[in-house]
Amino acid sequence: MRIVFLLILNLYIAVGFSQSNRFEKGKILNGLAVSNSTETYALYLPQSYDETKLSAVVFIFDPSGNGAFGMKNFIASAERFNYILVASNATKNGVPYDTNFEAANRLFATIFSTFSIDEKQIYAAGFSGGSRLATAIAALTNKMQGVIACGAGLAINKSFTPHKEMFSFVGLVGDEDMNYQEMFNTKKWLDKFKVANQLFVYNDTHKWPPSEQIERAFGWLELQAYQKNIRTVNSEFVQSYFESQYKIADSLAIHNKFRSVLAYESILKNFTPYFDLQGTQQKLGAIKKTPQYQNEVAARATNIKLENELYEKFSKVYSNDILAAKSDDNFQWWRKELKRLDSDIANAETSHRAKMLKRLKYTLFAGAYESSMGYISAKKYKHALYCDQLLVYFNPDQAYWYYRLAQSYARNNDFKHTIRNLKKAKKLGLQRFQAIENAPLFAKFNQKKKFKKLFEEDTK
Repeated sequence: MRIVFLLILNLYIAVGFSQSNRFEKGKILNGLAVSNSTETYALYLPQSYDETKLSAVVFIFDPSGNGAFGMKNFIASAERFNYILVASNATKNGVPYDTNFEAANRLFATIFSTFSIDEKQIYAAGFSGGSRLATAIAALTNKMQGVIACGAGLAINKSFTPHKEMFSFVGLVGDEDMNYQEMFNTKKWLDKFKVANQLFVYNDTHKWPPSEQIERAFGWLELQAYQKNIRTVNSEFVQSYFESQYKIADSLAIHNKFRSVLAYESILKNFTPYFDLQGTQQKLGAIKKTPQYQNEVAARATNIKLENELYEKFSKVYSNDILAAKSDDNFQWWRKELKRLDSDIANAETSHRAKMLKRLKYTLFAGAYESSMGYISAKKYKHALYCDQLLVYFNPDQAYWYYRLAQSYARNNDFKHTIRNLKKAKKLGLQRFQAIENAPLFAKFNQKKKFKKLFEEDTK
């Protein structure tokens, strides 16, 4: 952490020594070398990029270390608002924070020595674990102007106290995202300390937001830049952004009063300096008095309470199982409860209840997956096996999870169950199945008849 803090403080020494004329504009350039390392990054220069001027930059962190993938939905915003995009191919989930910080350090050093960057316009963005990394870097350095946090919030930590002058925080979250509640809690926490923040909710699951939501976040950051005198007010943009946000609020008022109230409140907060919004204030007050809104608020509270109770129920069983690294009843309880959960989703009385249950299911799935990755990294293969067995019950018709379970059995030297799950993966149509024969993890089995036969059949 200290390394990041010291480096960013001194990076501005390099500003002005631009070597950027060798990069093509308007195209994602992937696999560019990070100085003094074997790491790479992806770069996008907007068509309006001018190397003779200081530039705004957004550092993007994808949880899988796929910078170009994480960058693609930012392109439209980069062009509209004139930002350089830089995305790491080295930082990723499943590695220690210090390792990611060190990789980020090297990336920062490379970018600041290559491009002329405006120190008042440095931003970070990320999704899921990448979002946590982006906000951690911003919090530790106090040198980021803003953060676009997608699908994960700022860690609420007693050792870190937000303050009004810190970076602007804009969160994006789908209403089926497992971190939905977390994002609302983050907003509530930042509001407590009067930190400039905005949360946009939309219909989606846990994945990178679509381009239009990213652009919505950039629009809010543009307004923040006007308030801080970082950018000159563009009245045409203010008008168009206001109209787009009002259109969203009005459409939500028809079928989702709760989210429409959030949208109108956001409009009042963000556009009062530019427009007379007395009519909006009256509209907001009227919606809050409707039985539909009050019923939605009550139902939401009930759903959140139930979501937390169900999560505790599943977590208790998981915690007991993982201590022994096995299921005492051969996963019968899990199979029954997951079947019930699927039935409850299919038969939910309202879409809000169904979305809550989907969030819960994904939370449980993601927890098992992340635990598996952690146990594999720690070489606790029996514990990883339990997680991989459980993951199959979340995805009983998907070939990959049987292949993953076969890998887990192979790590535990269980040939019988390795073959059984490879056969299942093959039956379900696992892509590039033939390549498995030469995978290092299965090398210890490649002289066994049943293993050979599995691939001989594949070539007939």
